[in-house]
Amino acid sequence: MITSYKKPRHAAPTNRMSSVKKFTIVAVIGLAAAISVMSAASDGKTAYISDSGKMYTVAADSSDIKSVLAEAGISISNGDEVTVTEMSGESISIDIKRAFEVSINVDDDVKTVKVTGGTVAQALKKAEIDISANDFVTPSTGVTLTKDNAKIDISRGVKLYLEKPGTTELVYVPEGTVKDALDTVGCELSETGNEGIKQNTQVESGMTLRVDKVFYRTTVITETIEPEVVEEKSDLLSIGETSVKQEGREGKIETAFKEKFVNGELAEKTEDKKIVVQKPKDKIILVGTKNPTEKLPQQSTSADSDISSDSDTDSQAEEESVSENIDNTAVPYNSVISGICTAYYEVNGITATGTIPKVGTVAVNPNVIPYGTRLYIESADGSYVYGYAVAEDTGTACMAGDIIVDLYMNSEADCNAFGRQLLNIYILD
Repeated sequence: MITSYKKPRHAAPTNRMSSVKKFTIVAVIGLAAAISVMSAASDGKTAYISDSGKMYTVAADSSDIKSVLAEAGISISNGDEVTVTEMSGESISIDIKRAFEVSINVDDDVKTVKVTGGTVAQALKKAEIDISANDFVTPSTGVTLTKDNAKIDISRGVKLYLEKPGTTELVYVPEGTVKDALDTVGCELSETGNEGIKQNTQVESGMTLRVDKVFYRTTVITETIEPEVVEEKSDLLSIGETSVKQEGREGKIETAFKEKFVNGELAEKTEDKKIVVQKPKDKIILVGTKNPTEKLPQQSTSADSDISSDSDTDSQAEEESVSENIDNTAVPYNSVISGICTAYYEVNGITATGTIPKVGTVAVNPNVIPYGTRLYIESADGSYVYGYAVAEDTGTACMAGDIIVDLYMNSEADCNAFGRQLLNIYILD
């Protein structure tokens, strides 16, 4: 025969639930009484104690909580809050919140109250201080109190009547002077109708002030600063020729103005400060001073040897085409450009015009120097001579405007040795 058992619907749980017992030490004499209530819970258990963030663990062999705390070297002061939680196992938890003193300035008096936390409103309630909706409380009633902000200021609201153009308004302001009240409501005394009332007069309940509604704002105006145009003489350009050495850039200046509005109308505007947020950059123009009949010096032997040293037959043919019909004793040129040049080298490369690059091939911006233009390139003082060249390739840095010409070299080592140099590029065609 099978016998079955059904648990009653409202049977008690098998595990005993934790119990929480909380008390606040309000006086030294109350400590023993409060602890005696907890004595039974502590006997023979491990106590885990939290005291303002510090943790302790002690064996709760004593029959009262006071002895447990003493064993951990913890003493309880007036107003401290102790919460004891009896666990279901062989342990209890003790949480201690330390009391601190809050000072309250109210009604020309200072009152103090001890709290372990909570809001400003709770502290005022504990101190039995009543406030109305028109009073001014600092910090506000919802702020949580700590040891770092344990001060409350209460200023009773004073009733004032503000006569504005076409209306009268009832307001409440903190206790203080007329100036303080006007600063609070954003007004100032009107020029008439306030005989005998001065800024340092103490406000009184029911006082009437004739005022103008005032507010201030700051506006910022941004203006451009036009760049200066500076001319520099250059013997690299013929008389009548000019070239831009440096592009100009506009500057920016911000001017802040303070504006005062009275009853909605602008009454005053004063300049506050000026700040140059971007300095302008001068535009520099090179003006030619060279006689256009002057010729280039004789082509250097080193340039000839550099070009002729290329053993490639196609290179020699190209060099011959470059030097064809050129008088080596004096070469006329149409114009000259002075600018930064760099060097490049490629293995099995092809130029933008379909030729094989060699010494004498240069990369350019074809919008500045068209493909096929014959050139002669050297430094202004003649210390470096690249010699004759033809614009056959496109230079990325040239297109960006960073350099004027990219010179082809025989190796990367030659490129590194050249680096970046300021050269004169003579336009022969």
